[in-house]
Amino acid sequence: MRIHRWGWLAVMAMLVGPAAAEQPNIVLILADDMGWDSVSALNPHMGLQTPHIDRMAAAGVTFTDAHSTSAVCSPTRYSVLTGRYSWRSRLKKGIVGQWERPLIESHRWTLPELLRAQGYATACIGKWHLGWNWPRAGGGTTERRAEIDFARPIGGGPIDHGFDWYFGDDVPNWPPYAWRENDRLLGTITTELKETPFVGVSPGPSVAEWDFRAVLHTYGLRSAEYVRQRAAAGQPFFLYFALPSPHTPIAPHPTFQGRSGVSEYADFLIQTDWAVGMVLDALEESGQAENTLVLFTCDNGTSPKANFAELDAAGVHLNRHWRGWKADAYEGGHRVPLIARWPQHIPPATRCQHPVTLADLMATCAEVVGAELPVDAAEDSVSLWPWMQTPDRQDPVHDFVIHHSISGCFAVRSGNWKALFCAGSGGWSPPREAEAKRLGMPEVQLYDLSADPREQHNLQAAHPEIVDALRTKLKIAVESGRTTPGPAVPNHDGAGWWPGLPWEPAPADPHR
Repeated sequence: MRIHRWGWLAVMAMLVGPAAAEQPNIVLILADDMGWDSVSALNPHMGLQTPHIDRMAAAGVTFTDAHSTSAVCSPTRYSVLTGRYSWRSRLKKGIVGQWERPLIESHRWTLPELLRAQGYATACIGKWHLGWNWPRAGGGTTERRAEIDFARPIGGGPIDHGFDWYFGDDVPNWPPYAWRENDRLLGTITTELKETPFVGVSPGPSVAEWDFRAVLHTYGLRSAEYVRQRAAAGQPFFLYFALPSPHTPIAPHPTFQGRSGVSEYADFLIQTDWAVGMVLDALEESGQAENTLVLFTCDNGTSPKANFAELDAAGVHLNRHWRGWKADAYEGGHRVPLIARWPQHIPPATRCQHPVTLADLMATCAEVVGAELPVDAAEDSVSLWPWMQTPDRQDPVHDFVIHHSISGCFAVRSGNWKALFCAGSGGWSPPREAEAKRLGMPEVQLYDLSADPREQHNLQAAHPEIVDALRTKLKIAVESGRTTPGPAVPNHDGAGWWPGLPWEPAPADPHR
């Protein structure tokens, strides 16, 4: 019989507790809707400066070919915290919806659980967007807004998946609009927010006078405060700082309004960099910088809500290098910055050019702290630690990696070759799927990214054998339930096929 995960955690904490003080702190900063070109260290002609993120790059390694596992939010967050492609879960496309139940399965081993078993204090500050068990008035749970009792504990969130403490407002453009600590809303829902000056905000229940411009500012201050408090506690800590920015609502704090001289979006991007700097400063001022692995990355590419045309006209170029944007199977949908800093352990100002994914962070942290992953956990996670220490090593991290768009379209990358199993972007940039099919465009795209990084020249007709090889890799990955060595494990409900996969399902067994 499997030991209940909390019992197992207690046993492990007792076993590893005495050695835990020697472990490094780990800070994982995950920005929201902030693509590769939004970091000036990667895009010197960006037109804005991100000095705090740049200072991380100057002191550590930058993975220049890093990818979120999805081109949208909650699927990537699932992968970051579980080391598993999110399409293996029940979520085959899109995101976790308003009032939806938790996406992370109750039995699923998570990154904070792994670290807590190694004696770490664990905290999540910021955006969750992985679902909750919303309490029904009178008992039980519900996914119907009208039935929710906001005064009761809200389960299924961070503290039920390995975090000791959580502070946030879940999804900044979705209700309820209230601060949340652990499993409780702070304050009382007294109003129904209907209209705001901010784009992308959904109406819904709110505390009185909710201030969207205070959200990122509060997170930055809270994260710095947490670092200072934990530094005095003498226990290694893991901070997952999930920024709500520069996702909508585009709401820079008053101290940042007008800072860029370009737009509120540009102001918000500058404030996002400030929040990173708050954590870095707190680590340095508390004497923890030398013993902390800091990771900075993003959940997907930049959203068109940034208004690329307005930014380009002002000399700010946030989609300079890659085709497409958030939601797409094209590179702009999922190629993101990934920077790791740990003085004396990671060489400064270095770059690694191998393709990696954010699912790799779980195995990376496990190796850093000396933890062994169970065979039924982190099935798509490969430790990046050897490449962090030696960024120019020639052996690739992965034989192949898999990309996924908002509509459930797949792309597979191996070496310089990338096959997209969709006729268009698979997401929001033109051509969308309906338009691409109306125009008679091929249902598969193949690009050599070494010669064609902006994915302009479809080579699928010239190299059908490469398309077939990449499709076969995807099929094996789906059917085996993993992309790392180990025994086959099931996907959600044992699924080996679902709509969106680029092959026909196996015929039904007439004897079943």
